[in-house]
Amino acid sequence: MTSRTGTAVNRKSKIPWYVYFVGGVLYTVLAVMLFAESTLPVLAWMCTISAPLGYYYAWGAWKREKQNRADA
Repeated sequence: MTSRTGTAVNRKSKIPWYVYFVGGVLYTVLAVMLFAESTLPVLAWMCTISAPLGYYYAWGAWKREKQNRADA
């Protein structure tokens, strides 16, 4: 009987990098739209702060995917 203990243990996240990137783009577009309206400046600032986080997570997921491809 074989053991499956070594399979997929090193994977932290199954979300691909482009999902984070699309989220960053959406937050950027939403922030620009809210600043143009200027009716909800607090929400616009929250989107402005959140957008770079999406790009940061996309970069990290891309690096992990690239390293996993190199290791395989």
